[in-house]
Amino acid sequence: MSAELQLLRANRNARLMNSDWTQLADAPLTDSKKAEWVTYRQSLRDITKTYTSMEDSGFVFPTEPS
Repeated sequence: MSAELQLLRANRNARLMNSDWTQLADAPLTDSKKAEWVTYRQSLRDITKTYTSMEDSGFVFPTEPS
C-alpha cells in the first residue's frame, strides 16, 4: 500500500472514530440526523473506492453533518 493511500485511510479512520458516538443507541440525535451521519460515514468508507491519495484531482472529504 502506498504512503499516500495510508495517509488517506488514516485521515478517514480518524473522521470515522470521531463520529462513532453518532451511532450509539443513546446518541442525542433525531432519527433524521442519525441517518445523515450514517450516509456521511458510508461516504467516508467508500472514499478509497474512488481515490488513492488526498492529492488526487477532485479529492475532498465528505461534509460532516451539522
